Amino acid sequence: MMAAVTAIMVVPAMVMAMMMASGNSDNKKGKTNAGGVPTSVPEEYRDVVGKAGAICPEITPSIIAAQVQQESNWDPEAGSPAGAAGIAQFMPATWEAAGKDGDGDGRADILNPIDSIYSQGHYMCAMVEGVRALASGADEIARLALAAYNAGLGAVEAYGGVPPYSETTNYVSIIMATAAELASSTSGGGDGGDRGATILATARSKIGLPYVWGAAGPDSYDCSGLVMEAYQSAGIELPHSSGEQCSAGSVVSKDQAAPGDLVCWDGHVALWAGEDKIVEAAQEGTPLRETTIYDMPGGPYFVHID
Repeated sequence: MMAAVTAIMVVPAMVMAMMMASGNSDNKKGKTNAGGVPTSVPEEYRDVVGKAGAICPEITPSIIAAQVQQESNWDPEAGSPAGAAGIAQFMPATWEAAGKDGDGDGRADILNPIDSIYSQGHYMCAMVEGVRALASGADEIARLALAAYNAGLGAVEAYGGVPPYSETTNYVSIIMATAAELASSTSGGGDGGDRGATILATARSKIGLPYVWGAAGPDSYDCSGLVMEAYQSAGIELPHSSGEQCSAGSVVSKDQAAPGDLVCWDGHVALWAGEDKIVEAAQEGTPLRETTIYDMPGGPYFVHID
């Protein structure tokens, strides 16, 4: 991150509000840029890069990987004279508002590369929500989100686009070009973020279709039918039963739920999209949708399919 521009010190309340809002908007239309993790990503970071790149459709695993490569060249102990720290080069004040526990150890540590990359994905998606009104199309939104990550959201808003700072314009151009190269060499299918991106992309492509009890596509779905088809797209067979699906994996906490995991209640199942969003086939009369998670009997609780 660029520390010389004071706009990078985003007000914590603003950051948190945008992080709650991220994962919305274009998702409702089923649009996604989700893809696999580039093969050049170091093995120890592949899972978290996939997860970070499946939080919102505009920020892909390839963008996350290109950004880390530019920020630190995968050095978890990287630092800058201005005080940025860790593999994703967060400024400490920004980390206070945006840092997340990515590995489940109960701490959000700026020098823990898993925490840092996971937080990078969430923060980038928060920036997406901040710049969405200034751009159209996933690529342009991603460009402005990168500019906001580097120079601060305030600078992007002030200029109505990428600020004319040489560091920022170079940063955005290099990362977008690198991401395009990395996207041509990705692996999909496996566990973690690769799988989650595939599952969510499939589920989001069904948004707007009608709910029909007992249906499993291609023109209508019930809750478990949607989940079954989404998981089939990632090479995983699940039964057409919400109860059996929710019993097929391991219960995890909300903090550790990855995009594509199951969200379960008594007699109902949906797919976790991150940032308090789910993709579901809810009930008769309600088209398939992406919506905010909610309480009802028996849940919600989260299940990871091993």
